[in-house]
Amino acid sequence: MKKFLCLICLLFLVGCSQKTNVTPVTRNISFTAEMTYYNEYYEIAVDIDKSGNITASMQHPSELKGLIFTVQDGQITAEFDGIKISIDDSYKTAAISFIYSVFKNQRPEVYKNENRLFTKGDCDGGQFTMYISGAGLPLEIKDSANRFEIIIKNLKINN
Repeated sequence: MKKFLCLICLLFLVGCSQKTNVTPVTRNISFTAEMTYYNEYYEIAVDIDKSGNITASMQHPSELKGLIFTVQDGQITAEFDGIKISIDDSYKTAAISFIYSVFKNQRPEVYKNENRLFTKGDCDGGQFTMYISGAGLPLEIKDSANRFEIIIKNLKINN
């Protein structure tokens, strides 16, 4: 019986997440987002300013190269080949909307589980988990409904 209780306690402790003092870096950064979105692959050059506004330029697929999204105060604008349009709320599930909703807030609560640091939050249409480095830099983002996964590459902290 004691062995059984010890095993239950061990399993419980392994599944627990510990709160840490790491603060995620979600502002004043640029990176390449390798995004799988509904089983389609995209590469997006993302720049997030000090206020949390985003400029995202599609790099792949080649048909979308040059498409630039700007998100300022939650309002999304798309520009392609000199044509600029505002995007209404019906596009809340667009890929850029997920990126914006993940990075729009500073999230002070970071947890550690199985030697990985992460933060969780709400994104348009569900929840996400952002895995971060020990310095708080974003590494990977997944949503709870398996709609998207983002691998962060070439991350730079802007001046």
